[in-house]
Amino acid sequence: MKAQFSLNFRDYNRNQFDFQCLLILICFVFSWLFIYLTTNDELCKAIFIQNSLISTWTIIYSIRIILPHSTKYSFAFMIFQCTVTILNGSAILMMLFYEDFGLCLLLVLSLFLSKSIFIAGPTLCPKTCSFIEWLLISMGCSGFFLSINLHWWSHFEDVINRPIYTFDYVVVCECLLLFGMIVSILQIIPWSTTITTTTQFYISLITIFSSVFLPQAYFFLNQNPFIWLFNYIINKSHRVSLFIIILHEKTIIRKYFHFLAIIVYTSGILLDTHLLIMCSVAFIVLLLLLECMKIKNIAPLGNIIRNAWNMYENEKDTGSIMVSHLFLIIGLSYPVWLADDNRRLAQLSGIISVGIGDSIASIVGSKIGIHKWPGAKRTLEGSLAGLIAQFNFIACLWYFGT
Repeated sequence: MKAQFSLNFRDYNRNQFDFQCLLILICFVFSWLFIYLTTNDELCKAIFIQNSLISTWTIIYSIRIILPHSTKYSFAFMIFQCTVTILNGSAILMMLFYEDFGLCLLLVLSLFLSKSIFIAGPTLCPKTCSFIEWLLISMGCSGFFLSINLHWWSHFEDVINRPIYTFDYVVVCECLLLFGMIVSILQIIPWSTTITTTTQFYISLITIFSSVFLPQAYFFLNQNPFIWLFNYIINKSHRVSLFIIILHEKTIIRKYFHFLAIIVYTSGILLDTHLLIMCSVAFIVLLLLLECMKIKNIAPLGNIIRNAWNMYENEKDTGSIMVSHLFLIIGLSYPVWLADDNRRLAQLSGIISVGIGDSIASIVGSKIGIHKWPGAKRTLEGSLAGLIAQFNFIACLWYFGT
């Protein structure tokens, strides 16, 4: 598998591991550190340490693949690898001595999970994601594993000595994501069975929903999750209207998606962030299930989904799985997931950059763009228009007092 991964990795463009990728990686890692420093949430600190260890291990693995096999690099690389390994081991040992054993154990298990996803992903889903995308996916999955296990253990004993902040809507999101991820993994892994693919899909869907989602949600909420959701929505009048607006997002075609996403996410952030978070997670899980149905050609919707999504494909969707729509929703939702309600501009950063800046830049660049950036397809006119549109949107929010 490692040899196959190395081959798949070399198929990627060398420019993918450039300054832009490193900048994204650094922002992803240190966002958790910033949240921990502002909230003192021990889970955020654990995820920051975890992502830091994953990043250093991945850089070592990448250098070993990219650099030519020459004695010119062997000694320096060996020193670098030993140094980083010692630092990573020291960090885990310090947590073992100064923190509780449970947190250290979960951290080690999450690191092994991240490594497995990072190595096995390009083999199971070739040409689906780039190097940096697989790295971020492995970080996100291992961080989710760490989060849901800490919340589970904290109900039985004090896993750590400092606080882990848990809210009902966070628990619902975690249970939904766990359900969607398990179903997706079962569909990606090849099984030698006599059961038809369609039957296998629906059996796994019903079994996992009834044995994973419902028991966990009931355990954390201490009530039926459907009753909880109904009471949560009707508890405040604006939630019903916002919920209806969010549901209409699936009825549009691609050229109106960014416009409606701006309305949905902006109204959700300003009115009820928690409901928006739950709906965004539910929408991601729905997209995962639809993608599984499309890949496996699950009756009766497999062919319909495949034909409907053909118009949405772009140059990035060259692999077996179409991920551009998933990454778009995650890009819009990730700032909302991380920032608290007191940082409205941080929550709106996904809408400002992706929904407004990228859309305006693409439209203007394709219509009147002439001067292109060196080594890129984007134009100077489009980038300038996107920047102006973002500033105007922020000015409108400031003018109306939001």
